[in-house]
Parts: sequence; structure tokens; C-alpha cells
Amino acid sequence: MTNRRHQVLTAALSRAGLYDLAPEDGAAVRALAGRLDEPTVRRVAHWLAAAAGAGAAG
Repeated sequence: MTNRRHQVLTAALSRAGLYDLAPEDGAAVRALAGRLDEPTVRRVAHWLAAAAGAGAAG
């Protein structure tokens, strides 16, 4: 399940325009994926997608 959570977070960061992650960013994503449950990861991904949409409109 951690791999799926990692994929969800990475995809959300990409949608938010953050494509080129530094090694410490990857470590932060792995830490979040390892500690958060699936619903919380999906909520964070939703926030990132919403922020990306707001940035494009503004």
C-alpha cells in the first residue's frame, strides 16, 4: 500500500507543477506515504490538485 500512496502523492505533485523533485523532496514523499493512511493521502492529493487549478485560473 505504501507504493500506491507514494504514486498518488507523486502524481499530485506533478499535477501541481512540481516535476523535478530534489532528493530531499523524494524523502519527504516517502515519509508521508509511509506514515499517512490512504484516505489522508488522497485528501492531500486533492488539496494539491485544487491548488494547481487555482493557480492556473489566477
